[in-house]
Amino acid sequence: MKIDTPSKELLFSTVRISNARSGAVGTGFITQTPIGDNLAVPLIVTNKHVIEGTDKLILGFLSKSLETGEPEYGKRNDIALHGGTWVGHPDPQVDVAVIPMAGIINAYKDLFYKMIPSALMEFTEDEIFIDAVEEITFIGYPSGHQDPFHLTPIIRRGISATPIEMPFGGKKMFLVDGSVFGGSSGSPVFLLNEGMYRSGPTNVSTGNRMVLVGIIAASIQQLTDEPVVASHVPHIALTRDLDLGIVFNRHAILETIDTCIEQMGGRRTRK
Repeated sequence: MKIDTPSKELLFSTVRISNARSGAVGTGFITQTPIGDNLAVPLIVTNKHVIEGTDKLILGFLSKSLETGEPEYGKRNDIALHGGTWVGHPDPQVDVAVIPMAGIINAYKDLFYKMIPSALMEFTEDEIFIDAVEEITFIGYPSGHQDPFHLTPIIRRGISATPIEMPFGGKKMFLVDGSVFGGSSGSPVFLLNEGMYRSGPTNVSTGNRMVLVGIIAASIQQLTDEPVVASHVPHIALTRDLDLGIVFNRHAILETIDTCIEQMGGRRTRK
């Protein structure tokens, strides 16, 4: 497959994350953020609950041919990451974490991936029109699944169930209507339109729109005798799925990135 469109590039922006202690599988996505004119920090963004409670994570990358620079489909490099080498959002209620990736990049040259620029999260409502109902695209490893032959992730679509730019319950999150399962945790959520999209209350534009609006964190389920609750069950749900997912928004992601970079002694360069 020739990687020549934005959606094809996104197929290679995720990492399969295995928690060695719990055995649970989740998703991370790779981003980079500038900290100066010629410097950028590479990071893996995921959820706290995907990586906490263990001293060993297995990061599954698609392999890269050192001769051609192309992906080697069906061949995965599993990188063992030891210790608590991650930084979480300072609010314990915000389920977002980042893993510094520079050491991995320096140590392993045969990993194939595409980085998502943090600039895709840095926009204002004047720059990007977002309606109350939007089609969303998210990429990851639901219930640990991926293409068993090529080892690429699963791409899914749904719609926003609450307005993306309106904090649900006063928190840095919104809901999506889509099939969200354990393993989808950590999946990046995009507005991805190719060809035509709404650019204003009464305007339609031709072209492409791609912005990163959040990260999947949990599914919402209905207990038989209990109110609606959020669950991080990794594989099997004993309750009825509502096909609703909790997404922490782009602001929560950027705040987590800022916390990590500040701990490194730097500062994110805003566009």
